[in-house]
Amino acid sequence: MRMKEENPVDKISIVVPCYNEEETLEYFYEAMTALSEKIEGAGIEIILVDDGSKDHTYEKMCALHEKDDRIKCISFSRNFGKEAAIFSGLRAGSGDCFVVMDADLQHPPETILQMYAYWKEGYEVVEGVKVSRGKESKIHKWLAGAFYDAISGIMHVDMRNSSDFKLLDRKAAEAVCSLTEKNTFFRALTYWVGFKSIAVSYEVQERVAGTTKWSYWKLGKYALRNLISFSNAPLQIVTVIGILFLLVGAVWGVDAVVSFFQGRSVGGYPSLVLLIIIATGGIMVSLGIIGAYIAKIYDEIKNRPQYIIREKKD
Repeated sequence: MRMKEENPVDKISIVVPCYNEEETLEYFYEAMTALSEKIEGAGIEIILVDDGSKDHTYEKMCALHEKDDRIKCISFSRNFGKEAAIFSGLRAGSGDCFVVMDADLQHPPETILQMYAYWKEGYEVVEGVKVSRGKESKIHKWLAGAFYDAISGIMHVDMRNSSDFKLLDRKAAEAVCSLTEKNTFFRALTYWVGFKSIAVSYEVQERVAGTTKWSYWKLGKYALRNLISFSNAPLQIVTVIGILFLLVGAVWGVDAVVSFFQGRSVGGYPSLVLLIIIATGGIMVSLGIIGAYIAKIYDEIKNRPQYIIREKKD
């Protein structure tokens, strides 16, 4: 028998981006069902977004939809990325507030109770902050720390333990979704839009099933894309490189003048080669940074949609 949605005072839309999560969805549904019984005065709807999975994720989603009227399903025509899946879910939700979380239950569902309590007190953005990063490798933790240190410095907000796990009031979600850029960084944009906010700490849990879909290569691309899409700070590196070359050139020039007056001005081939290598390397790095921004501008002016929906079940 298909479960029907009741008419509670508040509705919480839970947005869940999914990529090859067929093994986790049943566990996730059971956890959400148990959670819904603990939330007083509110009902939930679950928006599952299939981000072009290669397994049977969407079929599992549809089976849950047939069993429970509170579940909505969205399937992309291909893999557009987690950011696109989050924004698609936010736009499809009808709740008074929205919670974004992962399907693997590394974001503990019980934390939603505390998030909802803060929302009832008048907070419009409740940020999920990691107490620890779980069982990640030292290299992964170091790279993540370096990236979020950079973002935190740019935004003047501590984002070192931030995550996509957060609650947004409807007007905050609408503000985020109204932004027109295609290259988005959701966890930073929720800070950027403002609104009355508070943080909730949580422990990262083990995956209930399956394996992570994030390789070092994907994480590196994700970090670089978000850094470029959210900040122009890397462009300042070009200026820094130029200033360093000027300083090195000035020192080298002074040395050449002193050597001339001291009668030892015969140039050395190794010095010339070293200077060419340094200068060429700096120029190529600068062109690469500028090229990355030009590529993002090119992506934006094409004005293609952030995602394409293949199928949808409300």
